[in-house]
Amino acid sequence: MFDLKPLLAAGMLFAASLSPAAAQAVAAPLSAADRADLARIEAYLNSLTTMESRFLQFSEQGVAEGRIYLDRPEHLRIEYAPPNPVLMVASDIILMFHDRELQQTTFLPVNETPAGFLLDDRIELGGDVTVTEFSRGAQTLRLTLVETDSPASGSVSLTFEDRPLRLAKWRVIDAQGTEVEVSLLDPRFGVTFRNPGELFSTVDPSADISID
Repeated sequence: MFDLKPLLAAGMLFAASLSPAAAQAVAAPLSAADRADLARIEAYLNSLTTMESRFLQFSEQGVAEGRIYLDRPEHLRIEYAPPNPVLMVASDIILMFHDRELQQTTFLPVNETPAGFLLDDRIELGGDVTVTEFSRGAQTLRLTLVETDSPASGSVSLTFEDRPLRLAKWRVIDAQGTEVEVSLLDPRFGVTFRNPGELFSTVDPSADISID
């Protein structure tokens, strides 16, 4: 059976609180140019509506791949390709984790999972989260975030291609040091989903709904 925790971290971008609250996070020193770039990133994230992409995931369990579907706010679907049997769907307040191999399904409240960050109505790079690192490459921007009141609970690092700005990959490290990195491959933004009700359905796939 596949470990749930790194899959949740990979799919949902932000590690849930896994340890008692500690001292508040220490913010990275930011120049005026850094703050301008962070404002651009925040505006970009809030402008995201829909996305479909292949992805590659790297973790201590090895390499996995699959497809990710996003319909902000509130909806996310992550399908892992065989032999990984995992399907995850977040819709409204519910996250469904389904293991096709074991035909087992777990339901969790979204607000008790790492789903909150990208699925919020309004994404803010401040307040509840703190930017602890920010760097700029030739054509990339990278920032690391932690929960302001519980920095020891984990971190997420987001990497963006720049000009035009585009989310390219993320890395999550949880409170136990488990590290997962996900790279988007040929993402398409602003797509129209043909059957969003079915795509983001959290009806248990293992339930027997046959009628005699």
